[in-house]
Amino acid sequence: MGRFSKSLGIRHLVCGSCNGCEHEMNALAGPDYDLTREGWEIVASPRHADTITVTGPMSAAMREAAVATIAAAAAPCIVVGIGDCAMGSGPFAGATAVGGGAGTELSAAVYVAGCPPSPEAIKDGLRQAARLLDAADRARDPNAR
Repeated sequence: MGRFSKSLGIRHLVCGSCNGCEHEMNALAGPDYDLTREGWEIVASPRHADTITVTGPMSAAMREAAVATIAAAAAPCIVVGIGDCAMGSGPFAGATAVGGGAGTELSAAVYVAGCPPSPEAIKDGLRQAARLLDAADRARDPNAR
């Protein structure tokens, strides 16, 4: 049994960010944005995730854990880079203790720009990830809805 169409299990991974993006991610769970209305939920394990959202510039301390998290997710799993830092820019770009962005280093399929991005922009990025997953499901099983 595959996932339900348009549903998402979201695992969030913080890779050294300033927490501005996390603040906006937390707003998605509140009544104004209510991610459950979309059929989405935050999951505690990457093994239950359809999507892994990443924020931050990829600190050296998080690199190994981030790679292990992505490896633990069942295929197909879409990585969504949230915020400018995850895209390799932002205020931490070029710092010696950080990499090229969590989304860049983890090959994110979807990017959500902003510093920090609005909850609406994050929802749009997650919708894009859901469409990519639906396309992958249809490619695997042409009879899938």
